Amino acid sequence: MEGIEKGKYILYEELGSGGSGKVYRAFDRHLGCNRAVKKFCAEEGVWRKELEMLKELRHPLLPMITDSIEEGEDKYLVMEYIEGKNLEDYVREKGNIRQEQAVEWTLELADFLIYLHERKNPVIYGDMKPANIIVEPDGKIKLVDFGTAWLRYQEDTEKLSAGTYGYAAPEQLFANGCGGADERSDVYGLGVTFYYMLTGDDPSKPPFLLHPIRFFDRKLSVELEKIIKKAVEVEKGKRYQTMRQLKAAIERYKSADKIRERGEKIGEILYYSILLGLGFYFSRLCGTSGQEKGILVTAVLIFSFCLLRTFISFCLGKGRQNLCRERSILLTEKRGRGLVLFLVVGISFLFAVKVSPVSAKEENALAVTVRNGKGQKVLIRYDAIYPISDVLKLELPLKNFEKGGIYELRLECTSCETEEKRSRTFYLKSLEQQ
Repeated sequence: MEGIEKGKYILYEELGSGGSGKVYRAFDRHLGCNRAVKKFCAEEGVWRKELEMLKELRHPLLPMITDSIEEGEDKYLVMEYIEGKNLEDYVREKGNIRQEQAVEWTLELADFLIYLHERKNPVIYGDMKPANIIVEPDGKIKLVDFGTAWLRYQEDTEKLSAGTYGYAAPEQLFANGCGGADERSDVYGLGVTFYYMLTGDDPSKPPFLLHPIRFFDRKLSVELEKIIKKAVEVEKGKRYQTMRQLKAAIERYKSADKIRERGEKIGEILYYSILLGLGFYFSRLCGTSGQEKGILVTAVLIFSFCLLRTFISFCLGKGRQNLCRERSILLTEKRGRGLVLFLVVGISFLFAVKVSPVSAKEENALAVTVRNGKGQKVLIRYDAIYPISDVLKLELPLKNFEKGGIYELRLECTSCETEEKRSRTFYLKSLEQQ
């Protein structure tokens, strides 16, 4: 077998890499079995910390540590090899996880995080994400990579900036403004991972947003949508304050869903029963002379019930309508005819996008469809962050441009690191011939 020899191990396949090192599949020549070997590329303290931490931990979701190797500056950690795919690849290949399975896995992960948080020396995992969860062929899961984990009360300020963008809580990435990471940071990470299981939408990729899960599938639980929304609140004080609270909420969601569904069915039966009764009474009055007043009152009641139903349906659907509005950027509208205009914006550095035109006298809202470089529709907000060299395409509706008119569009960009502001002005003109 060809590969890199490290003592009794032959490293022959790279399985993945992260901030603290690379993981290889290795063959143990003495025992005749596969192992996972992590080569650390960070300073010695990271290797020593992960080794000491994993030696103390015992949980069904953790792979066993079997050996460690030191060769000069190279440090290796040898672990039980877990057969399977990481959850990120698993979802990418098979699609989002069915609701009951996602709930089961999330509860298992919550149990593990409770175990870490409630130890005598509590541990914050700090990097809960699909890439760190291995799905075995029999459907069981394991959690790997403790490179960003840290002891809750250790004196180490570097721990605060660890994590993966999109899955890490804001206080992990921007600790100076959020007061540092704690157990609630793992609540956030698990909430986002749960979101990914149910939707298949990766928040670590543009446009880096979390939407209500029922935006993707209306059959998903309303209660789970509320639970995930609370778990991923930007302000950690608004999240579940402990992992046990999150676990309890997930365990209760079924009964809450059943009560809600039963209430909706009873309300619907009651509505149609009353409407049917009023209709029957109205038909009897119509066949009787001298009942004009009764006919008018009954007709008004029927109309009122129908109007009430419409109003309730509108209110229930309002959340979805508001979500759809997030697909829009506010521009100035000028009525008239025109052609669809496409504006491709090449982004040369990380920035928060803000679009604000200064063209027309009327200040009406104009909805704009936003697509990425692959032509896929994306959501865009003023506080969204986009990566280097990303490409956005804005599609402006036909009816909002006068024939031959020229419109000014200003793009304002703010660097996330330096807060330096830059702006560019574009001039849009109808392509319709004079």
